[in-house]
Amino acid sequence: YRFDLRLEVHPPTPELLLDGGAAESTTDVAARVLSARQRSWERGVGCNAALPAKRLDEVAPLTDEARLLLRTALEAGQLTGRGLARVRLVARTMADLAGHSHLDGETVASALALRAVPSSVLGTGATS
Repeated sequence: YRFDLRLEVHPPTPELLLDGGAAESTTDVAARVLSARQRSWERGVGCNAALPAKRLDEVAPLTDEARLLLRTALEAGQLTGRGLARVRLVARTMADLAGHSHLDGETVASALALRAVPSSVLGTGATS
């Protein structure tokens, strides 16, 4: 499968390393991932990336706000048809992790942001 996420990761700050934080426990994260995987298995695939594009309307319904965000990205030339499907698949996984059945504007905006080229690679010939 193709890996459709791009993000910039910064080292943790000294404060975070020394003082810790209210991070989610590994057990809680594992439970959310298992629940999301269960949803993809119920759709008949091992992971959402394996879903055929023709099933997206069925398994990844869009709110009006989400549809508008995607239309804007398409009209601006930021997405192709294939990119649209990939963003919806990433958003479907994000919604599964959050326990949501639909793709709202916030989830789609997050999935679109994960397609952006990180600032650290700008100027190196990378494109989105």
